[in-house]
Amino acid sequence: MQSTEIDRSRLAKSEKEYAALLASDDDWFARTAENVERLRASRHHALSNLDHEDFREFLDSLAFRNGGMVAGSYKPLMSLPLTQIFEVFESFGISRQLIAEEPTGREGCDSSRL
Repeated sequence: MQSTEIDRSRLAKSEKEYAALLASDDDWFARTAENVERLRASRHHALSNLDHEDFREFLDSLAFRNGGMVAGSYKPLMSLPLTQIFEVFESFGISRQLIAEEPTGREGCDSSRL
């Protein structure tokens, strides 16, 4: 991951676009747990607003496969404003549109079909 800046013009708006993004060589979005820790450390990212326990719970809930995040629980993010929750998922290359359309369980998002 080269930067902590989100390239909103390239966010995936469908499962097909997300699968293509994960298969790409793009390096502007978080692909690993280490990338997520780097985002938190930047202090300009929504993840820096979480307390330590909520951040650890969120990080521990993430599953990475096929070049990016494929599952995770949004429950630890619930102390953040909705705009910051969207920012967190945009950091993985997922648009607000795709987040809103993605079927979810009670406590998480699962894109493992990718």
